[in-house]
Amino acid sequence: MNTYSLKARIYPVILSLLPILIIGILFSIEFQNYYQSIGSLGLSTVLFFLFSQLGRDRGKKKEKQLWKEWQGSPTTQLFRFSNDTIDPTTKKAYHDKMNSFVLSSIIPSIKEEEKSPETCDQIYKSWTKFLISKTRDTSKFNLLFSENINYGFRRNAYGLKPFAIIVILLLYFAIWASNYLTNDGFNFTDKSTLVSQFILIIPLIFWVFVVNKEWIKIPAFAYAERLLETINEIKNV
Repeated sequence: MNTYSLKARIYPVILSLLPILIIGILFSIEFQNYYQSIGSLGLSTVLFFLFSQLGRDRGKKKEKQLWKEWQGSPTTQLFRFSNDTIDPTTKKAYHDKMNSFVLSSIIPSIKEEEKSPETCDQIYKSWTKFLISKTRDTSKFNLLFSENINYGFRRNAYGLKPFAIIVILLLYFAIWASNYLTNDGFNFTDKSTLVSQFILIIPLIFWVFVVNKEWIKIPAFAYAERLLETINEIKNV
């Protein structure tokens, strides 16, 4: 398993399932033994891989929706003359190099963007694909790789958000159901129940209030900026 798969795909899954592990350990000392038994059969590895794929797929779907809401992917936006994140001098230098790397029917400019914004965006998308293909060396472009992991982790976590919240709510229900059955009625002073409720509040707050579109936007644009910076490191082809 490579570093990207571990940190960007598996870690979000672990984060979403973490409440189950914590509550399981809290309520049963033997829970770890059960988990080790499952792990010895290789089932935990299979499940993590399955959920990582689901997280990736949902993350990619969410990505398309986000780019539509943001009016373009981060790299496309940064390439636009209408976007002022990058200063005009640096942007012109980027455009000059990209025009020499990737030949197209038109040369994007302020006037061309105003006249044919969709056509220019298609060119910017082509530039982005070119840059990605030229920056796959993770040792040479380590900073870019790190930003890509950060973005992938948050995007996939956002894709798993509904699942993670459902897991926590089901745990709440299971804990109170266990409380009721164990005590022949609800015992609102039971320490295990109270502690577990407090523990579950923390991840619930995280998933509801922290994992959102703005949380993804920060590393998304950071990655886009690092990707454009690699233009100066790519030689003519």
